[in-house]
Amino acid sequence: MALRIKKQVYDNVHGYIGLTEPELRIIDTPIFQRLRQIKQLGTVYMVYPGAMHTRFAHSLGTMFMMDLFLKNAVESEVSSEDTQKLRLAALLHDIGHYPFSHTIEKYVKERLEGVSHEEFGTEIIKNIIAEKLENYRAEEITSIISGQGKKEFGMLLSSALDADKSDYMLRDSYNTGVPYGNVGITSLLRIMRFEKDRIIFEKDESPVENFILGRYHLYKALIYHKTTAGFDILLQRIFGFLVEEDFLADPNSLSTEEDIIKYTDDTVIAAMHDYLSKGSDPKRKQMVMMFLGRVPLKLAYSSTNFLPDGKIPKAISLIKKIAYDSALKDKLAKESGIDPEMIFPNIMNDLKFMEDTSMIYIRRKGEVLPLKEGNSLILNMLIGKTVYDARIYLAEGSSKKLESAIIKML
Repeated sequence: MALRIKKQVYDNVHGYIGLTEPELRIIDTPIFQRLRQIKQLGTVYMVYPGAMHTRFAHSLGTMFMMDLFLKNAVESEVSSEDTQKLRLAALLHDIGHYPFSHTIEKYVKERLEGVSHEEFGTEIIKNIIAEKLENYRAEEITSIISGQGKKEFGMLLSSALDADKSDYMLRDSYNTGVPYGNVGITSLLRIMRFEKDRIIFEKDESPVENFILGRYHLYKALIYHKTTAGFDILLQRIFGFLVEEDFLADPNSLSTEEDIIKYTDDTVIAAMHDYLSKGSDPKRKQMVMMFLGRVPLKLAYSSTNFLPDGKIPKAISLIKKIAYDSALKDKLAKESGIDPEMIFPNIMNDLKFMEDTSMIYIRRKGEVLPLKEGNSLILNMLIGKTVYDARIYLAEGSSKKLESAIIKML
């Protein structure tokens, strides 16, 4: 039996999105409405002014894509109850995001020893959202989000080609004007089949190539953009001292619904303004003014490598050490004649082209083959490879002197 749609909202990417009663109960909660105040792409709006879309819109879009997959690409019949569970999981998959999305999450995990947005989201669903789920247990929803439930269900939300990635590629492209995420979902669904615990493409690997390469180029244009990455590391540094000096709550201390609801992008910006009025460190005030006034850091050194998974280059390892070892950073500052407070090492998130190919297959002449045994030269080059990228930015000082000091240390 088909789900009963109670209301429709218009989305700039997908058009009308139908909502059921259980979905409306969740969407209308303050904890879910909070996602309207969390930017999907962190600081990308500093480079692409249209990148103001939110985790709220993406969550609705992911639910829409989940429904599209279920209707067009699943071989076996899915019950209305399972369909609703999957839609709810898609709707709630990003409920635990911190302000500015992955930008702040990276700092929380690496510097404050906090949890990922998935883990934080699980706690929110179990402790705050659970009563709104009524006929559905919180554990059922969180197990789908984490991929620990039925394999065919988790795969729809967590795989190399899933509802989450499908929506954010389309949405990020639409809102930034960068075309790489327009991967032709209709064409993809036409030859894509979810069967039990695997994704099978009929005859042709080309849609997979387009999807994987589109995601890479989109990531490179938006997240790896030198100015975006500079504002990311600047925001992380500012966030750190705002928490340290009690201008902003430590995210690890968020324990009540009220605490979480008011922890948004706007909260961080307000804390910056508060610091300008009450803070005592002139260098830190300078950093805040740079962010608020959109004064970008200067890229002084970068190392980008395309290598087999786990084969981390020497330059990447060195910059990681500089980022986490104050003595090594001080040594670099001394040799380059730059104030260590003005040096910003930034370790970009490693980008794996195919995070898990074990569930993707090609059906050719009746035979089902693993993707890596297909005929795609491009995919054979990408499978098992990772982009490693690390950079050092400066707020002031000579980039040439710093580059020379880095080369000497190598």
